[in-house]
Amino acid sequence: MENKRQISVRINQSKSSSAEHKSTDQSNLEDYIRENHHPVMDDHQVFQRNYTPDENEFNRSKKPSFWSKYKSFLLSAITAILIGSFLGLMMLKIFVDLDPEEVAFDQNTSNGQAVSATSDNSEKEDKTAESEQATFQSKAFDFFVTQAGVYSNKDAANQLVQELKGDQIESMVWSREEKYHVFVSLRSTSEESKQFSTNTFPSSYEMYAGKDWHVNSVSISLSEEEKSWLTDLGSLLEQMIAGNTDKAAIDQWLSDKPSNISEKTQVLSKEIESLKAADDEQSSQVILLKILNQYENLANK
Repeated sequence: MENKRQISVRINQSKSSSAEHKSTDQSNLEDYIRENHHPVMDDHQVFQRNYTPDENEFNRSKKPSFWSKYKSFLLSAITAILIGSFLGLMMLKIFVDLDPEEVAFDQNTSNGQAVSATSDNSEKEDKTAESEQATFQSKAFDFFVTQAGVYSNKDAANQLVQELKGDQIESMVWSREEKYHVFVSLRSTSEESKQFSTNTFPSSYEMYAGKDWHVNSVSISLSEEEKSWLTDLGSLLEQMIAGNTDKAAIDQWLSDKPSNISEKTQVLSKEIESLKAADDEQSSQVILLKILNQYENLANK
């Protein structure tokens, strides 16, 4: 039993060395892989990927807004508009407050005098024109007429006028609302109109006496002298309608006629002048009807 040999330690050492060598090779391989391929992660470490883009990268990819792109231009434009408006208002106030005579005085003497004289003449002409023009409001009249006929055709009305004239009856045509009225007399009341028609006109004519008639008031622009002259005519016509024809008053009115009157006023004055040459009362009433017709049509062009 003493001769038996124990297990050699060398063999065990050789195995141990082989294991150590194997471990060393494995360690070298892991180091190589770690350095040259993929990182070695611990078992507890979980690989996570960040899916949220970086804020700076997002801002770089986003398009700039309209305000950020044109901010400087808009601010400059608004500032320029405000400054220009303010300066414009200041200049306007300065020019409004300027006196035309002072502006003319600041120029050289000859030009300044010419501008001042022209300005004064223009102002005088404007004031003269304003003073010459005035608004005339005619009077309205109500009376009663005797009507011989009414037509929608003017030629038919004129034919009746000629027929009446052949029987020594004066008449006139008054156009209103596309109708042509043939009148033969005028009175201030209906009873007077009917009585005059019965006593004057033959029964062969169918006369419509006592017809109410109205002359409308009109407004026209005339010279101051012509306005005053036609104002006096209104009172004169009232007397004529009432049956008080004063030839002296008519002569006085005609003598006061202005030197420059309108064409319609000129026709009116000729009708009134013919009133003095009337042969009888019936013809005088027809002339008065013509005057009132012209008086109503003063505003018509």
